[in-house]
Amino acid sequence: MRHLATAAEHLGQARGLPAVLDAACDAFEAILQVIGDYEDTTGTVCAPLLLAATQAANGRDAVLFAPSLPPRARHPPRATQEQERGSAAGISAATAGVSRLLAARLTHAAALAAGADQGACHDAARHATQIHGLLTGHRP
Repeated sequence: MRHLATAAEHLGQARGLPAVLDAACDAFEAILQVIGDYEDTTGTVCAPLLLAATQAANGRDAVLFAPSLPPRARHPPRATQEQERGSAAGISAATAGVSRLLAARLTHAAALAAGADQGACHDAARHATQIHGLLTGHRP
């Protein structure tokens, strides 16, 4: 799951609200891509992954409404859009790990933000927490 690992790395290195928002948007997109690739390669998707994808889209949308989100990505776009193959269990575990990091970073960013940025961070963190809960059976 290279896309998830790269997204987690960007999220972990992000400093300052705009960078965290940008990395969070990228991480939600990576979750959507990995789950979408799984669905494309197997023709099916398990219910928790489908529900996690819905939460990832909602989290990404929450971040997109944050006023401090930079107008363009702060890191270079992915060089390739190749599909990543993995089992449902592997994808679930990797996605749960990224969602836990997302929830933590966005919760911290919300504590430092104000107004619409704070609301966007809280909403996105809630969606990340939902993803983690869906895929692990408990909240981080």
